[in-house]
Amino acid sequence: MSQAHIMSLEEQAAISLKALEFKKQGNLDDYEKTIKQLPLPPYLAKAVKKYFGVDMLLKMGWNLSEAEAEFGVGWLSR
Repeated sequence: MSQAHIMSLEEQAAISLKALEFKKQGNLDDYEKTIKQLPLPPYLAKAVKKYFGVDMLLKMGWNLSEAEAEFGVGWLSR
C-alpha cells in the first residue's frame, strides 16, 4: 500500500503565499490552480463525496492526499 504524502505546514504556507501573489496580480486562474494544491481537509472531502458524489469531488480538483491518508487508499470507491 502506498502512503500519501502529508504536506508540511511550511509547504502549505509556501503554496498559500504563491496563490495570494497570483490573486494580487488578478490572475485568478493560476490562483485557483495553486490553491487547490493544498490538501482538502478529510472531513470536507468526505462531506463532498457523501452529498455531491465522487465525480464532483474529483472534478473540483483539490489535493486529496490527507483524505487518502486518513481513510485509506481506495476510499473514493467505497
